[in-house]
Amino acid sequence: MEQLAGRTILVTGAAGGIGKSVTHLLLNLGARVISIDKAPATNEFSTSNFRHIQADLAKNSDLERIAEESSAEKPDALVALAGIVVSGNLTDQSDADIESVIHLNLTSQVNLSKRIISNWIKEKSRGNIVFVSSWVDHVPWPGITPYSASKAGLVAVCRGIAREYAKNGIRANLIAPGIVDVGMAAKQWREEPDYQARAKRAIPLGRLQHPDEVAKGIAFLLSDDSSYMTGSTLLMDGGASLYPLDPEEIS
Repeated sequence: MEQLAGRTILVTGAAGGIGKSVTHLLLNLGARVISIDKAPATNEFSTSNFRHIQADLAKNSDLERIAEESSAEKPDALVALAGIVVSGNLTDQSDADIESVIHLNLTSQVNLSKRIISNWIKEKSRGNIVFVSSWVDHVPWPGITPYSASKAGLVAVCRGIAREYAKNGIRANLIAPGIVDVGMAAKQWREEPDYQARAKRAIPLGRLQHPDEVAKGIAFLLSDDSSYMTGSTLLMDGGASLYPLDPEEIS
């Protein structure tokens, strides 16, 4: 895997299950990581190449602070990872639930990207954004319609940025993971037999995705190995977006 020594990378949602794997890998590849999360910093990353900014992406004042504080360190890239999911049929979800999912997963990522891109243009520097979408950005999955909508929106945002700012040397791509072994999905997989059976049927490879596998895909999109990619989606979903397997195909 290509080293990322000398790169400074902003990572939103860095305190989450996937975010920690991403941070570990980027640090191991020599990058400097500026972690952004609503949660406070921990002692997990004790290195001079790591800095944490505690911020709420739902607040525009915090977005301004992130852009201002990070500009002095001249970040080369942004990993837009932060996101939430509320599970339940659409008619059972409150208006507040729907708004919070769309706002954090989509609106806040657009608003932060706008500020970071503005800094890159002012400094006449190249930049790279990796948006973390999901296989459900184009395949319906029961109980998470607002989440799917927010991820589908990220696809349009990414492609728009890629088109508008290629002339400035700015790339933007997406990674679309599958069902990752963290958070709610991991809990349901282990505690709810019906969920595990449904998920196994949806995943031809028959297992949840390890967060380190997502991190490796992100590292690839951050590296020069992907230098001719922009506006693209790296689909890493274990085949979940394929047609579901028939029951007799499940071992």
